[in-house]
Amino acid sequence: MLLVMAGMLFYIEYRMGRVKDMTTIREVAKKANAGIGTVSRALNGTGYVAETKKREILSAAEELGYKIPERKRKNNILTEKIIGVIVPDISMPFYGNFVKYVEIELAKTGYKTLICNTLGIQGRVLEVIELAEKGIIQGIIMNADVSPEELKRLEKLPVISFERLLGEIIPFVASEHKQGGRKAGEILYKNRCMNVLIITAKHITRVYADYRIEECRKYLEKRGVNVTVAEYPAANVSLLVVEEVVKQYMELYYGVDGVFADDITAYCYLENARQLNIDVPRNLKIVGYDGNDILKLSIPKITTIKQDVAQIARTCAELIQKRTTGEKVEKKYFIPVKVEKGGTTK
Repeated sequence: MLLVMAGMLFYIEYRMGRVKDMTTIREVAKKANAGIGTVSRALNGTGYVAETKKREILSAAEELGYKIPERKRKNNILTEKIIGVIVPDISMPFYGNFVKYVEIELAKTGYKTLICNTLGIQGRVLEVIELAEKGIIQGIIMNADVSPEELKRLEKLPVISFERLLGEIIPFVASEHKQGGRKAGEILYKNRCMNVLIITAKHITRVYADYRIEECRKYLEKRGVNVTVAEYPAANVSLLVVEEVVKQYMELYYGVDGVFADDITAYCYLENARQLNIDVPRNLKIVGYDGNDILKLSIPKITTIKQDVAQIARTCAELIQKRTTGEKVEKKYFIPVKVEKGGTTK
């Protein structure tokens, strides 16, 4: 904790102008004609770099006056390894679970985690990028909206995306959402739903989870089911925001007999249906998505498509460690989903 606080204090001072004319790891990389990841490994001692290239990098760093962050050292090798983890908001159960599991997996191999909640605030991702460029953190696992300029800088760093589609360079890990969308469609169709509402959050950066919406819609429409897809902005999403969105949608789309949404939205829909004396599952079927523990508290328990968050986190942790050492990895990794039957469908 002290290590992370020290790193953040250093960074805050830099942003406020108290530390001036700092040489960046990008400048060292340019002078040494090397990639940022290679320079980071050479300066931090966190992976293999050819001895001749290492000497070139160290020479360039010394010539430019690049200063390695003051942390514990042993034989001139940094002994602390930190991975930045960027998520929208850990108060949302899915992201909270992911952070828990990824921290556990990274700790097994001696890595610490620096958690960043973007919370829809501009500049949060950039702050973590700059920490990586300065060698304060060794890599980034992320799920966040990014600007074109941020994406260019991320492509030069050890980064693993989960869910976000960030182009052809950055590898990503995601659930088998196409499979999940079809499973949801099958459940609703078998329950004889003919007027289905699909609720989803709209992101600036495309997420692979969008495919669950497309697959569910296509499956149902091919079978003559009327499908409405309702989107709301993903920025600043919280439980209160979702509750308000659900209230509005229940008025706008009154009369639907099936709902497909993420677990939190599905839970709010169930609670509002109860207040309006709508019989679930007799008159309304609800299918969630994620498999969060919160569903264990609902009465009836919500039928959901469960993501294997622990396996997603494990895969991300394994891949980011490979990337920080320069090891090549595949571009796409998909984790299977499964149906957890509840009482909101028959």
